[in-house]
Amino acid sequence: MQLYMGEYLFGGLTMKKYLLSFLVFWIFLAEKLNLEVFILGFVVSIIVFILNKDSFSFNLKKFDTEKIKNMLKYLTLLIKEIITANFLVAKVVLSPKMDISPEMIVYETKLKSDINKAILANSITLTPGTLTVTLKDNKLRVHCLKKEYIEDVIDSKFEKILLKMER
Repeated sequence: MQLYMGEYLFGGLTMKKYLLSFLVFWIFLAEKLNLEVFILGFVVSIIVFILNKDSFSFNLKKFDTEKIKNMLKYLTLLIKEIITANFLVAKVVLSPKMDISPEMIVYETKLKSDINKAILANSITLTPGTLTVTLKDNKLRVHCLKKEYIEDVIDSKFEKILLKMER
């Protein structure tokens, strides 16, 4: 077994960019910066890169511009939904009469990719008022703070964009 000493570990420009970004992230998270913390961050960055090298090996020429558009659309939608849902949940929580009607639903997704299923589950959880409890096969068990939130889960804008990205 070769440990990817060539392009991946010490010579490749791509690897250097990823290592540098991991290391900067590590330094950002570190409470204090000294030589030991820096070396540990460097070693951890190398390990993270080696364990995830397949995720980082993509060809920009083959990278679809439509996917980039959908990713940006998804991110914009997620931010908008998080902000909107925060106001709705704040209204529910701060009202004198706690107007909640909690429901647990099982939602079957049409997504095929495990990573997209995880992204969908996390997006549902990130929007206040909904929480993905489990994700197994194609089924998500989702807790909704109010019955009205069920429709947003079933008619998921998130899933529609992710389905476009799977094509």
